[in-house]
Amino acid sequence: MIKSLVNSSLKVPVKVQCIDSQRLQYIEIWLRDVLDIKEIEPYNFQNENDDAACSTRELLQYQLHVMRLFFQLGNMPIFDLPAVLSFYLEDQKRNIFHAEIQVDKIEAVPESVYQSVINSSVAICVWMSENPLYASDKNKYYATIREKIIKPLQSMVPAGKSTIPLLKVVHSLGIPFIHLGLGVYQLGWGSKARIMDRSTTAQDSAIGAKLVQNKLATAHILRKAALPAPTHEMVVTENDAISSADRIGYPIVVKPLDQDRGIGVSTDIYNEKNLKTAFRSALQLSSSKRVIIEKQVSGVCHRLFIANGKLLYAVKRLPMSVIGDGIKNVKELVDAELLIQSNRPPWTRTEISAIDELAKTAIIQAGFTLNSVPESGAFVPLRKIESTEWGGIDEEVTEKVHPENVAIAINAARLFGLYIAGIDIITEDISTPWFENGAIINEVNFSPLFGGGEISRRHIPLFIRDFIDGDGKIPVSIFEKNQTQQAVAYQQQLIKSGVHCYLVSENESIDSNGQSIFHGSLELNAKITALFMNSKVDAIVVVTSKNDCVYV
Repeated sequence: MIKSLVNSSLKVPVKVQCIDSQRLQYIEIWLRDVLDIKEIEPYNFQNENDDAACSTRELLQYQLHVMRLFFQLGNMPIFDLPAVLSFYLEDQKRNIFHAEIQVDKIEAVPESVYQSVINSSVAICVWMSENPLYASDKNKYYATIREKIIKPLQSMVPAGKSTIPLLKVVHSLGIPFIHLGLGVYQLGWGSKARIMDRSTTAQDSAIGAKLVQNKLATAHILRKAALPAPTHEMVVTENDAISSADRIGYPIVVKPLDQDRGIGVSTDIYNEKNLKTAFRSALQLSSSKRVIIEKQVSGVCHRLFIANGKLLYAVKRLPMSVIGDGIKNVKELVDAELLIQSNRPPWTRTEISAIDELAKTAIIQAGFTLNSVPESGAFVPLRKIESTEWGGIDEEVTEKVHPENVAIAINAARLFGLYIAGIDIITEDISTPWFENGAIINEVNFSPLFGGGEISRRHIPLFIRDFIDGDGKIPVSIFEKNQTQQAVAYQQQLIKSGVHCYLVSENESIDSNGQSIFHGSLELNAKITALFMNSKVDAIVVVTSKNDCVYV
């Protein structure tokens, strides 16, 4: 029986030019202070004792780390460092070494994309070796990476903000995954497989996803199910908006009918003048040119992340802000945070903007001025609300959520047939039952952002362990051709024990009912892949020639 199984991968040649130790130090500083690569994982290269080989080896190590980072920034879920298969001096006169590296292969991604990342990584490292780091170069460098590397890659490899954080955890748990195309991934094999697109699963209802995109339809269904919904009306003209606000009563909230994530939302509307401004803004952002006029409920939005009928975590969604230290005034706090964030790679930054008119309004409403010195720990908002457009701060409140509030969130997700849902509850106190303080379900969100923040990322492992059975793998037993009789007997043994075991060889494929499966002229590895994508398959028995290399 063949015991070792090999992952699908690509082998790529790389030319490495020998450089001196000073230039290596330049690269190390760039990696640490600009790309946020703190630790360099070593490789054990054989038969190298001279200084040139050693320094070139270090350069290759740096290049491999940059490759891995660029792959991930370009939406490619490659988490292991490329492996070095060979490394030797190719051109002694020019001190050029040849390396062959092996990279994990992501299905449905052209090989040219890999070569583009590898070439860019090599070129970037060469450039860094020739240029000592100056603070003024950082943002120019980030812009170059974004425009020349990340954007082109992301246009070729579709994914969402949740894709890489989710798959990173999947990989760390030893769960195999297959890219099906368009950023959709199958996690696990056969009967243990689950399908995800960002934070959406195949178990999520397409009808439910359609309904929650419309706030009027969502609120109507929530009310029918005796769940707390907002009081609102849909309008199309400014005069209708004024009439609606008079009927509902100020203060009101104005929002586009068909947007979510806080886009185009205006709060604290107390008069007709502000209503007109808010209406025009919402109308412009609405694709259907319809606007919601809604009775404002006191409190703060809390996002309850529901997965598989359970509360995974909950956060209080606070607006973009700074926290007082008892020393700096508000302006100094903002300036200091802006400086901190500007020195970080864009992909690790927390959203914050310079003080503008919206920030000044929020600061004043919170009882501060730009010259105020907030006490240590004081929260100073720079916007009225949290939104995708402005960003914000999440405070975890999972342990504080009252069971009655958890219950309505779970019921709302179930009502729309959503395996994963972000249920937004506006309440003054999430630890108080909704029916005691007038809380409402403000929105039901399909495909809520998962893994975008630190709190969310902490809960991904728990979600994956509940979503996937074990490591997601099904047993694959491999027999040599002269063991065909034993292979058939083993398949029958598994079938009798209740396992849907399939047998596959170069010549045939047989299901658990003893029926032949037509696989045409597919090669053995392609047949195995087809069975991995078959939800009926609990186990596979493979019969192969001695010299065959089976990839799974």
